Order: sequence, then structure tokens, then C-alpha cells
Amino acid sequence: MFSQTTEYAIRVAIEIATRPAGEQVLSGELATALGIPHHYLAKILQQLVRARILSSTRGRQGGFMLVKPAGEVPLREIVAPFEDLKKCEECILGQPVCNAAGACPLHDFWKGVRESYLTVLATRTLQDLADFQLKRLNSMEAMLFSRVGTVPGKSAIKRRTRASRGKARK
Repeated sequence: MFSQTTEYAIRVAIEIATRPAGEQVLSGELATALGIPHHYLAKILQQLVRARILSSTRGRQGGFMLVKPAGEVPLREIVAPFEDLKKCEECILGQPVCNAAGACPLHDFWKGVRESYLTVLATRTLQDLADFQLKRLNSMEAMLFSRVGTVPGKSAIKRRTRASRGKARK
């Protein structure tokens, strides 16, 4: 349902949200962690900065970070810069007039799907997605975790695992 660009934008936002609050993340680090081509990612990151989802800082201590807490970022804010959400209001079969008086054969079906879709975009937050992802990754067996590939939150889990191993050795 989402374009590749929107999928990447959501994955990037989740990856940043799984990191400690206020931590700046370099675009190269994000590209590696998520398996997204660096130049493609740079354009997505800039669009997220323009949409005021992320802020960027140049220089040695620079990188990208969330502008506001992940719990205050509805999924719609991440999706809107990349998807034409007004298309949801159009007839799914392309009829110029599609309403209760002159409905297409899929009008009632599409109305329900559209309302559910827009409700999820408005009510699910970036924090919801990050929490779900971390919970899912934490529950994986080690063998499956190593094979899951480049997914958001994986670097956060690896850092926590290394930190807990370091504390256990002391």
C-alpha cells in the first residue's frame, strides 16, 4: 500500500525512535543499519527534515534526530510527505462522482477501508511502532535474530546486549 520511499521513511523513523532520546544518528549509519542506498536515504531524510519530523545538524557531532518525542508523532506525519493522502478520498474505480447517491460497486467497501486506514495513520504513533518492533526483536531466538536482516531497532537491541554483557563481566 505504501510506496518504497514511504516504507523507507517509516523504517528510518522507527530506527531513530529506538535509539536513546536526543541521540544524533549519521545518515551513513542509518543506510548501513537499514540497507537503504545512501543517496536515496539522503533525499528521504531531507524530506523528513522539511516536514519537521527530524532535525539535522552538520559537523562531527552532527546527524539526525527526532524533533519531538516519538509518542507525539502520528504515523500520518511521516507518511504525508511521501503519499498523496487525498487520493483516499477519490473513487477506487476512478468514477468522477462516487457518493451515497451515485456509488460505484466498491463504494461501501472502500469507505470502510479508507476510514480504517486514515484512523490508523492518525492514531498510531512512532512510539507505538518502535515499541512493537523492539518487543518483536527482543522475543526472537538468537538464530532467527541473526537472520532477520536489516530492520529498524536491530542496532538498539545489539547495543543493549553488548552493554548487558559488559555489566555481567564486571
